[in-house]
Amino acid sequence: MARGRRTLQKLKLSALYSFALCAKGSTEDQSKIGTAGFSRVVYVNDPDRHEAEGSRYPRNEVSTTKYSLVTFLPKSLFEQFRRVANFYFLVSGALTLTKLAPYSAVSALLPLFFVITATMVKEGVEDWRRKQQDHELNNRIVKVHRGNGSFEETKWKYIKIGDVIKVEKDNFFPADLILLSSNYPDGICYVETMNLDGETNLKIKQALEVTLDLQEDASFGNLKPIIKCEDPNANLYSFVGIVEWKGMQHPLSPQQLLLRDSKLRNTDYIYGAVIFTGHDTKVMQNATEPPSKRSKIEKKMDKIIYVLMFCLLAIATLGSVFFSIWTKDDLKNGKPKRWYLRPDDSTVFYDPKRPALASFFHLLTALMLYNYFIPISLYISIEMVKILQALFINRDIEMYHEESDKPTHARTSNLNEELGQVDTILSDKTGTLTCNMMEFIKCSIAGTAYGQSVTEVEKAMALRKGVLLDDEIEPGGHKEKQIDESPHVKGFNLKDPRIMDGNWIHEPNKDVIRDFFRLLAICHTCIPEVDETDKVSYEAESPDEAAFVIAARELGFEFYKRAQTSIIIRERDPNQHVVDYQYRQVKFICFLKGHFLLYKFDPLTFSCRKYQLLNVLEFSSSRKRMSVIVKEPEGKILLFSKGADSVIFRRLAPAGRKFEEETKRHINEYSDSGLRTLVLACRVLDQEEYEKFAAKFNTAKISGSADRDEKIEEAADSIEQDLLLLGSTAVEDKLQKGVPECIDKLAHAGIKIWVLTGDKMETAINIGFACSLLRQGMTQIIITLEAPDIIALEKNGDKYSIAKASKQSVMDQIEDGIKQVPTSSQSSTESFALIIDGKSLTYALEDDVKFKFLDLAVNCASVICCRSSPKQKALVTRLVKRSNKVILAIGDGANDVGMLQEADIGVGISGVEGMQAVMASDIAIAQFRFLERLLLVHGHWCYRRISVMICYFFYKNVTFGVTIFLYEAFASFSGKPAYNDWFLSLYNVFFTSLPVIALGVFDQDVSSRLCLQYPELYQEGVQNVLFSWRRILGWMLNGVINAVLIFFFCTTALKDQAFRQDGQVAGLDALGAVMYTCVVWVVNCQMALSVNYFTIIQHIFIWGSIAVWYLFLLAYGAVDPKYSTTAYMVFIEQLAPSLSYWLVTLLVVLATLIPYFCYAAIQIRFFPMFHNKIQWKRYLGKAEDPEVARQLSSRQRSSSHPRMVGISVRRDGKAMEVTKGTDLEVQG
Repeated sequence: MARGRRTLQKLKLSALYSFALCAKGSTEDQSKIGTAGFSRVVYVNDPDRHEAEGSRYPRNEVSTTKYSLVTFLPKSLFEQFRRVANFYFLVSGALTLTKLAPYSAVSALLPLFFVITATMVKEGVEDWRRKQQDHELNNRIVKVHRGNGSFEETKWKYIKIGDVIKVEKDNFFPADLILLSSNYPDGICYVETMNLDGETNLKIKQALEVTLDLQEDASFGNLKPIIKCEDPNANLYSFVGIVEWKGMQHPLSPQQLLLRDSKLRNTDYIYGAVIFTGHDTKVMQNATEPPSKRSKIEKKMDKIIYVLMFCLLAIATLGSVFFSIWTKDDLKNGKPKRWYLRPDDSTVFYDPKRPALASFFHLLTALMLYNYFIPISLYISIEMVKILQALFINRDIEMYHEESDKPTHARTSNLNEELGQVDTILSDKTGTLTCNMMEFIKCSIAGTAYGQSVTEVEKAMALRKGVLLDDEIEPGGHKEKQIDESPHVKGFNLKDPRIMDGNWIHEPNKDVIRDFFRLLAICHTCIPEVDETDKVSYEAESPDEAAFVIAARELGFEFYKRAQTSIIIRERDPNQHVVDYQYRQVKFICFLKGHFLLYKFDPLTFSCRKYQLLNVLEFSSSRKRMSVIVKEPEGKILLFSKGADSVIFRRLAPAGRKFEEETKRHINEYSDSGLRTLVLACRVLDQEEYEKFAAKFNTAKISGSADRDEKIEEAADSIEQDLLLLGSTAVEDKLQKGVPECIDKLAHAGIKIWVLTGDKMETAINIGFACSLLRQGMTQIIITLEAPDIIALEKNGDKYSIAKASKQSVMDQIEDGIKQVPTSSQSSTESFALIIDGKSLTYALEDDVKFKFLDLAVNCASVICCRSSPKQKALVTRLVKRSNKVILAIGDGANDVGMLQEADIGVGISGVEGMQAVMASDIAIAQFRFLERLLLVHGHWCYRRISVMICYFFYKNVTFGVTIFLYEAFASFSGKPAYNDWFLSLYNVFFTSLPVIALGVFDQDVSSRLCLQYPELYQEGVQNVLFSWRRILGWMLNGVINAVLIFFFCTTALKDQAFRQDGQVAGLDALGAVMYTCVVWVVNCQMALSVNYFTIIQHIFIWGSIAVWYLFLLAYGAVDPKYSTTAYMVFIEQLAPSLSYWLVTLLVVLATLIPYFCYAAIQIRFFPMFHNKIQWKRYLGKAEDPEVARQLSSRQRSSSHPRMVGISVRRDGKAMEVTKGTDLEVQG
């Protein structure tokens, strides 16, 4: 590559970008310098002067951590106690320090301390990782000028404002810099801004002419310019400043600004002056916290806790009222009824003379006693489970993309269960549904269409119409797969013997064809590099550009070299016979968004033509075209132009419209086939005309007036007229692998899919058919402003009338659509698709229209929004969220970031559009097809696991809490707990916590294979059947029933019965231990009944938790009675020797679980949910039978979501049409 680099170093590449780079420059108003917002003064090469003059600029050290060493403890504690449950336990724990506590303070505060500490440690570890990333960034090395032309290696964090630094190839810029010079003579450098805007195509920056001579280290010894510029701000694309040097002021523009976190590419080194450091840099000014997203289940969980707290307060108040009544009547005739409470010796707590005060104190005691209704370990257990679930998602080999070496990455674990509740998917098209890898597949030249390859859209259209494609039919009428033995060239898929291998020379319009191919090879901004082995590499700014250069090469016109004022094309002589031209290539290199492909040619078959490059008029979104002006070796001056059909056709000369009608027809056909088209045209310029243009263009470029841009555009526009039409190109952005099948599965799951694309309506519709979002027979509701009356108003130019009429038209079309589409409560077998263009969408999103638009859209099977801007994508997402359904957005580009952040779940595709979408996403995947497994398998599992886990948490705590309440009522609300202090504290920590975590991580109602075979199962999450209030309250009711049975069975069995060998009855310590044993057995056995998929870990955790209870009872009972209190030797001396203890435990557990077991059996047998049906079929060995699956799924669909899209629906529709046709023939 050294030879290629030497070639590049000889170029002054600014000549190639004469329009693009000079379009900006000094157009900003430099008079703002020195005013508010434009007050920064930088003394280049003299960084210490700023501090001497009192300017306090921030250090270049950055920090993205949430905490510091000083703030970690207070801020983290504040975050923990913002949760209502944690704050409640803190208040309750503080009350245990008083005499009102029914148990010891240590036993109450230690579990809280454990939970809070564990959560703080987790946050601390996460913040420490951010700290390590910051440390690595701040300690990177860069060369900084330290005087006398000497550059020393310095850490980033020590860089100051005014430092001159030297950045070398493939390194990041450590701060915001003003480019002074580079290794190229004209100060050009290439910059990759992927970390800023997600784009991987390289940007070109250029130093001011006054600093171009600073080519060596020694040049900076006495450099002392002053830079005055704008203050720090977040705008990445604008910059205002001046350089004062040698008594003159030179304006600065964004072309001289190098931003922190950008990377220097394809340039050996640059010199730059630091103007913004640390948090003043533009990338840090743009660094905002991503929106905080919480799942709907987590929000509902907070409401459940509020309900439990209300119940807790209610029963505590009820108990206090009864306690007050009984305390008031406690002394009669001087004898206490409840002598064991010693009311005669009480001062306050049981004082019959002050029952109201005693009642209040009892209320405080009861609030502490009943706090076990609230699961203290719920939050941390859910966080642990979600982290482990995310780990399984990340390590799923089925969602690993081997080609790009990218696994799925759950960037947050907060939304795992939301993946199982998605109602609507909002998807980008280019790069998400399609590959964003363009292939030159067809073209129209001189009114003749070339290219016999079949696009995926054409295949879908043929399937729609039920016909065979021409290239699939042999003379005998049988479809055979043709084998193409030629090697596939990435970016080129045109197959037509009429123009391949030089055969174009025999076509009627061979001169037009030759100019068409030459335009492809010349009219672009690609940069070639030629290495020592004569291999060529191309650097292209877009996939389309690369496809055109590749096509020109394949057709015999190789773009070989570019010099400062010339382009060399190696053209193959079409008259020279070349045997199998395709096999003469050795290797081809095309640099496109970080990828290289290599080609080499046999020079004996080529001749070189050198074109003098006069001007390059760059493509822009406003111009919608690009032109180059070249002089042929024969001396003829040519203008080559390519652009959108709407722009080029109106610039054709009357004599240049010979092939216009045929070309327009071909363009429409290409659009119908889902292809992206450009129109190619040229003209011959005489010397006088060109010189006139060049003078006008150069005058506009050096103009310093405010209308400089307009003058440049006017000059370019004047020469791009009277063109001769050559033809049009058609490139295909192929669908990603598995997209139609994935959409079909998601549609079967009842998920609505919207496509938000920037493509025009025809292309979007045909891509919709290729993806199976649209199908034959589906009613299309099209909302557009292409009506004749609107077009007529637009010609008049009255903006107010246009806006008013357009809005009314959109409203009328929406109203008509609403009348056609049945609501969700109405049954219908007809499917509807809504298609709306960007102009109409603008009015549909206005406040007084958007809800009607939403009503229409949510009742359609699919929605396609065409010509959508990034802002419109975000606004549509925000609107759809109003339906209170879970919305997932998926995209791959920087223009999708707003949509991803606005959605409930943002999924970024790590494709060729950079990493900005991935960085803004919640989950990153490599291909759209992985969405199928992510939602239908992991989403369903996570939703089910989290739902059952939370319900079980509340069940086991209600069970435990109600037994405490019942005993207190049994003891006349005396405030005495039924259990030992540490029994109470360790219930949620050791004896019941691990099984529920195992359920949240490992449980499966059906296997992953059956999840995909029965996508309708996903609707259980969308309809939230597993976490509805009915189900939650049902689990709580089960807990109440279990507690009542445990309490009354235990008290009845042990009351007035000999419990010990010496005939003594059971005391409180024995009764409490028996009840506690029953509770531990019941809640763990309930877990065993709830588990669908047992693993060895679940067995260990469930039965191990019960075993741990007995081991704890032994160990704790052996501790000194000063600490073990009522548990001292209770198991060895009282429980274990007593046969009644073991019998009561066995019978109570069985009796308590029987009601649930009966309920579950009846429910599964007579009222089965869909997963129960699948489980039963699996038990019978029929679950994987395709016919059984079809029948089961069909019945489920007919009752839930009959209107669908997808391949199978399209296939079924075709089958029905064939059946109807056959029936008619029989009847005839």
